Amino acid sequence: MTGKLLVALAILTLSASAASAAHHHHHHLNANAAAPASPPPVGWTVPGNSSDHALYLQNLHDSGYNPKNDRDANGNMVAQ
Repeated sequence: MTGKLLVALAILTLSASAASAAHHHHHHLNANAAAPASPPPVGWTVPGNSSDHALYLQNLHDSGYNPKNDRDANGNMVAQ
C-alpha cells in the first residue's frame, strides 16, 4: 500500500514540475524607458511656447475639427 502511495506521489510531483517548466516568461521592454532622441523629420516644426500651441488648437477648433470624430463606435481609427 505504501509503495502505491509513494509511486502516486512521485508521479504527481514529476507532472507538476513538468507543467511549471513548460510555463514561459516573456520579458518585454520597459514601456517607460526613454526612447533614443532623434531629430524630427524635415518640414516639422516644434511649437516654441504654450501660446503657440493654444493658438494651434484654437485654429483647429475654428476650422471645424472635432477629435471625437477620429474613432468609430468600436474605438478604431476612421479611414479618411
